[in-house]
Amino acid sequence: MCKEIKEKFAELYSLDVGEYIEKKQGLSYLTWSYAWAEFKKIYPDATYEVKKDEQGRCYFGDENIGYMVYTTVTAGGLTYEMWLPVMDNANKSMKLNS
Repeated sequence: MCKEIKEKFAELYSLDVGEYIEKKQGLSYLTWSYAWAEFKKIYPDATYEVKKDEQGRCYFGDENIGYMVYTTVTAGGLTYEMWLPVMDNANKSMKLNS
């Protein structure tokens, strides 16, 4: 399984996505929808989940420090966790009084 994971990682890492890179506020990024589509070509059984709190909110954090979204991606029998900041249109951390 380890060899298969390394091979799939290498395949994903070597993808040429240059024509799909977008720029905003001086940052370069690949949209989630494009990245997910390419990932699903390599891992068709992959799933992702946005975690929610007890009240059903999909964000965690503090009104003064900022908010995060907690996600998991499962592919090839492995689950990866990621905390992602919630950003405003200026790529700054979202706060209650932003």
